[in-house]
Amino acid sequence: MSQKSVLPILAYFVFLCLLILMMPPYGDPAVVIWTSKVMFMTGFPYDPVCSESESMLCVRSPLYYSLLAISDEFYKIIPIILTGLFFYSQIILASYNGLSLSVFALMFPSIYLLFSRTYVDSLTATLSTFMLIVWIKANVNDSKRYNVLLFLTPMLLIVARESSSALPLLLLIIFLIKPEFRNKKLLTLFFGWIAGLIVWQLYVKMSRGLSYSDFQPHLPTIEEFYRAAITTLTPILPWEIRSEDLQAYFIPSNFAPLFTNLATIIVILLGIICLIPLISSLIHYRQIDRLILGQVIFGVVAAGGLLFLKGEIDFFRHLAYLLPAIPLLIEVGIKNIQKHTRVGGAMIKISFILMFILYFVRTVRLFASGYQFDACQYLLKRQEISTVRYFYETACGKTAEM
Repeated sequence: MSQKSVLPILAYFVFLCLLILMMPPYGDPAVVIWTSKVMFMTGFPYDPVCSESESMLCVRSPLYYSLLAISDEFYKIIPIILTGLFFYSQIILASYNGLSLSVFALMFPSIYLLFSRTYVDSLTATLSTFMLIVWIKANVNDSKRYNVLLFLTPMLLIVARESSSALPLLLLIIFLIKPEFRNKKLLTLFFGWIAGLIVWQLYVKMSRGLSYSDFQPHLPTIEEFYRAAITTLTPILPWEIRSEDLQAYFIPSNFAPLFTNLATIIVILLGIICLIPLISSLIHYRQIDRLILGQVIFGVVAAGGLLFLKGEIDFFRHLAYLLPAIPLLIEVGIKNIQKHTRVGGAMIKISFILMFILYFVRTVRLFASGYQFDACQYLLKRQEISTVRYFYETACGKTAEM
């Protein structure tokens, strides 16, 4: 990569690290941190949200939670390291496809959303990218080292995310669309997946809990499809923009309703604009390596399947299987658009920058508000699990009286 490309990526990485450090734990990230504390105490990541009672404890895939448990109060170092590894892996993956990655390829909103909010899926996206790199290297170099890594990566994916049980679908897709990959490397990946599945099931059995499977099959509504699309394309959700929020940014109360509608329209438009390079690259799919196209198909099916099985929030989380291919698609798409119109290419780049700025400003405000998820208050509302000692001690403190 040229110095011209490296410096913007480094600057973007620094700003993303600041986002990670400022982001207060709330919602799912707070529960992930809480679960990691439970794992530190018990050796098993019992999730307090999906657990129904002391006799029906929900156990999550342990890899990410164990990393947070080891890092303890310095847990934010984990998403920072994963961000750096993901960026570096994407640069390598792009070079294998004859591309020099620009900073805009890494500015798709879902990337900094997952990595800044300490979701488990940041590890899934990083491991998936690493698996693609190892797969490429193993097919051109029969080194024992690459074969070992080819076995380990799908195994690690299983113990990082339960939904990685769908990985054989990716292997089948690659088998069908990339003939030169029809060799023993596919079997190595498959046996690695089998080993991971066995390890995961043995781990669940040892925990005496139940594996996470909160499925609610349903036919998504039009609103769910809309919400799923928007959560993918923009870091600021239009339905969360309120007049009182804008007033906090020194917007006069008389103009707040007008600016609310204007901000909603702008956010949606920016999201649509950032979709254009993805569409462009898929239209010119012959420019994309079939291994990457296979990852795209798998990512869409995995996320789409979760939309039908659980809902739009899980659709967003499982974009982790699509993210390994996103930077390459954006890079190819922007280059194609710039060939026809430099103004169009500039507009897309500006839209990425504006969305990141909006998210950065929102994070600063959230940080300044001092908001924190109150795990103890949440637990006391859940009488069915509030008497579980390790839930109580990690949420309310060891010195608190029950």
